[in-house]
Amino acid sequence: MEMIAEQDFDSEVLQSKSLVFACFVTRWCRSCYPTCLFADELEKAYHGRVKFVRVDVGEIPRLSAGYRIMAVPTILLFKDSQPVKRLLGFQDLQSLRRLLESVIERKAAQPEELDESPEA
Repeated sequence: MEMIAEQDFDSEVLQSKSLVFACFVTRWCRSCYPTCLFADELEKAYHGRVKFVRVDVGEIPRLSAGYRIMAVPTILLFKDSQPVKRLLGFQDLQSLRRLLESVIERKAAQPEELDESPEA
């Protein structure tokens, strides 16, 4: 999963035509590492359907404030430049897969408000 810089966030995430799985992390976060490993595994399974990126909120504080990142890891799914799903904290592979599938299945639906439920 590619780590993106602040100057690339708009082009890589907000302007993407694909569903974007953004994993907001910090270098010091112990639970970020396994969550990112699971995301790497999903990146292979969803290749071509979902774009996966990693964002270091320690390096890009503007984004953590703008997207209300209060804990790491935080997963945000972006669709049509808007965050549509959020998961906070460590997530196992099945939780991440359910999150993706919940958005992919309603792909044809109108954009919704951000779903901040603890589980997908």
